[in-house]
Amino acid sequence: MRKIAMVVALVAMLLAAGASAVIAQSDGTANEDGVSVITENNQVVQCIRVPCTASGSDDLVHERVGNGKEDRILLAGGDDQVRADTYRRDHDVIKGSSGFDLIYVNDGDRKDKIFGGKGDDKCFVDARSEVGGGCSVVRVR
Repeated sequence: MRKIAMVVALVAMLLAAGASAVIAQSDGTANEDGVSVITENNQVVQCIRVPCTASGSDDLVHERVGNGKEDRILLAGGDDQVRADTYRRDHDVIKGSSGFDLIYVNDGDRKDKIFGGKGDDKCFVDARSEVGGGCSVVRVR
């Protein structure tokens, strides 16, 4: 009888662990630097020309590939995430729109410029001088 109780308890624990893992995966977010980051159910935009315009949905926008390539990224609404923090020696300009945006330009140079939108934007920069306005939260790295 004791073995059956132990097996039932083990099955209950495994079911609870599996259910919590499914719940954690279902919302499409992950925690990065203390903020919730969009990871799925969004459109991924890889910039290939200037200007690069987001779709207006919840987008994940990546700067053009390569050091020294200057980008101009225009957001068009939605809760976007801009990753212009990969390549250096560039002058990236990001213009926000409405929505909660996460904008990363902390790429090791201090040449970028962020103009946040009407929403609550979090901006990750190398220096405060990279913020042209509109960022509710600024994190300098």
